[in-house]
This record gives sequence, C-alpha cells and structure tokens, in this order.
Amino acid sequence: MNLSEKKKEIIERVGVYYEHKGLQPVVGRIVGLLLVAEPAEATFEEIYGELQVSKSAVSTALTFMQAKEMVEYTTKPGDRKRYFKLRLNEWKTNIQKQFDDILDIENLIKEVVVLKENRQSDFCCKLIDIKNFLLFLRKELPLLLDKFEATKNK
Repeated sequence: MNLSEKKKEIIERVGVYYEHKGLQPVVGRIVGLLLVAEPAEATFEEIYGELQVSKSAVSTALTFMQAKEMVEYTTKPGDRKRYFKLRLNEWKTNIQKQFDDILDIENLIKEVVVLKENRQSDFCCKLIDIKNFLLFLRKELPLLLDKFEATKNK
C-alpha cells in the first residue's frame, strides 16, 4: 500500500476527528486508512504497517470497531488473511442508532425538569428548550431520511 502525503494527512485528520468524539486515536486512523485505501480494504498487517502503531493497538481497535459494527472483514479463497473494510451498507441504520442514543437524553431531561422546584428558572427553561429540540429531531429525522431517499430516485 503506497499512500500519498495527502492521503496520510486525511488519515490523521479523521483520527483527530474521532479522538475529539472520545474514541481512541487509532480507531479514527483506521477509519481514515480504510476511507483512502484503494481498494477500500486493508489487512491487519497493512493497517499496523501503514499507521506505524503496535499490533496490540490495532487488534484492540479492530475488536472494538467490529463490536460497534464499524468494520467487517472478508477473506479471499486461498488467502488466510482477513481484509477489513468499513461497514457502509447500513449507514442509515447507523445514523438512526446514533440519533437514538442522542435522543435518549430527552427522557432524562424530562425527569430532571419534573424534579425542579423552580421551572421558571433560566436553567430549567434552557433544559426544556433542549428537550423540545430533541423531540423535534425525533419527529423530523425520519422525514429527512425519506426526503433524501426521494431525491435519489429522481
């Protein structure tokens, strides 16, 4: 695998993005590598070789990524290596899961608001605003996905 400087830069930028989301930097760098790789797959050896990280770091990251359904692997006849690739087929389902996780906080905020003695306080009003926005998102997201699908069929 021969990566250009631009591809290496993108890998690092994706790594930083995922690190800011609270994930291990190597997880993001693997995502970045699989995004820029031609074809869009890499063996275990290619991953740790290109990213210049330890085998254990790659193994831990790939195990985590498989558990989170971020990557999958395939094999090729006569080849014992596993070829890892991003799971992009279910991207809409993954986005829905991420939104559901975010939106779950809506129920907690509802419970907190009920416990507040002064529901007119600035803090409580902001919580209610957040809760209302999350409720709005919950209703609008499926419509946005439908709208997107409709644009693809034109």
